[in-house]
Amino acid sequence: MRIRLTASARLAMALLGAVVLAGAGCPPPADEEIRVTVTRAGESAAELTREEVVALARREGEFWWYTSLPEAQARRYLTGFSQEFPFLTTHLVRGSTFEIVRRIDRELARGQVRVDAVHVLDPGVFDDLRRRGELYAYESPHSRHIAPGYLEPGQWAAMRAVVICMAYDTRRLSADQVPRTWPELLETTWRGRIGLKDAQTGGSAYAQYYQLREEYGASFWRRMAAQRPHLFRSSSDTLRALVSGEIDLAGGILGYSVYGAVQEGMPVAAFWPEDGLPMTIGPVAILSRAPHPHAAILFVDYALSQAGQQAIVDISGCYSLRDDVDPPPDRPALSALKVLAPEGSWAEYRTRQDRLQSEYSRLFHPESE
Repeated sequence: MRIRLTASARLAMALLGAVVLAGAGCPPPADEEIRVTVTRAGESAAELTREEVVALARREGEFWWYTSLPEAQARRYLTGFSQEFPFLTTHLVRGSTFEIVRRIDRELARGQVRVDAVHVLDPGVFDDLRRRGELYAYESPHSRHIAPGYLEPGQWAAMRAVVICMAYDTRRLSADQVPRTWPELLETTWRGRIGLKDAQTGGSAYAQYYQLREEYGASFWRRMAAQRPHLFRSSSDTLRALVSGEIDLAGGILGYSVYGAVQEGMPVAAFWPEDGLPMTIGPVAILSRAPHPHAAILFVDYALSQAGQQAIVDISGCYSLRDDVDPPPDRPALSALKVLAPEGSWAEYRTRQDRLQSEYSRLFHPESE
């Protein structure tokens, strides 16, 4: 197996000498080839073995991961990665999708980049970084297991997929009292009783806004705003409001968070609307200005490997888009669900984002104008 890296990486390797780290990490099968290219003018590609990349990562010594994955889950996931590469000191920066995006933009603007790899629930973010030349061009051999449409070859690939459903408190409502479709949330009986995740902070909430707008038009959300829903920063905040009685129905919540709450003993249940489930993906990618790019390569390979994908399913309850990883236990396969995904490209999804977020803000945060 060979890995294609830039001449600067080759020079760094030369400084290390003939270092081979036997047994460090888990190299992919010998018939797979990894290609890595940094898009910097004047640099020609050189070849490195997997062992040489591991040696370069050892010299870097650190890895910084920025993610919107809930903190406890992210720490568990990093623990699994660290067991594969114990010579790396890992650092976690966790925030909501758009908090992470703003932090990365500040680092890039100041020229003081700390982030190595990023994972948030908004593929449009990655398309924007790609167009700005801020992604390290790398294609993991594991990306061949992910269906087209859920990756940008040589740039990013989906680390997980999430679906958005409704949820209710089983002590106060039964399944036959829950709206069967999304438009039924607009009935007057639900006015003031619905909780939604705020699309100003969460990538999954923006996906719900985008996809239900495509399905039912902008009037759906104008009528939803008239329902006076309660807005929350996270799914966990929404669930707490649900069990406390502050709201009677979660009108848009991450499916995996409801399953996790049930396992913790909370009296809640998920409901899958008959007209379909908004879905979004969370890609993983390396920043072109990453201080520790070789450590980031090891992380991306782990994140997209079968073992890494099984770990994200087991830890978070999300779906993997690999063709050889099963869905979470006691959950329907993603292929068995009626999924509402954007009809256009992820580039279009990002292009419309600023306009649609402004529209959302006028409807649900008029006081912020």
